[in-house]
Amino acid sequence: MDIIFIRGLKCETTLGVYDWERVTLRPVVVDLDIGAASGDAFQNDSTKGLMNYDSISRRLSETLPTLTYHTVERLAEHVAQTVLGEFHAPWVKVTIGKPGAVRNAALVGVTIERGARPRKGYSPD
Repeated sequence: MDIIFIRGLKCETTLGVYDWERVTLRPVVVDLDIGAASGDAFQNDSTKGLMNYDSISRRLSETLPTLTYHTVERLAEHVAQTVLGEFHAPWVKVTIGKPGAVRNAALVGVTIERGARPRKGYSPD
């Protein structure tokens, strides 16, 4: 499976366990590794089956501010299901980071994978 990625997508959403966290939009950082639905673009320099980075980024940037979740885990699940369902990706790895959530840590968050796993030997870094 071929992988495309989006790194450091800055979005805002209403997220937090405590009431004071859900008063205003808070920043989150989204990283995605997305299984490519087709190898045509890699083999033939074709747009057939191509994942549109901009469409995915815009969809998340528009949707996340309208959501309210208590946990970053649930937000990650929402993002994964959006990419799988709306963009027909066979697999996605979602990392959601909350900057400034923990003192002395630049970023804390979760990483989840959904869908059919990529081939053995894949390394996102």
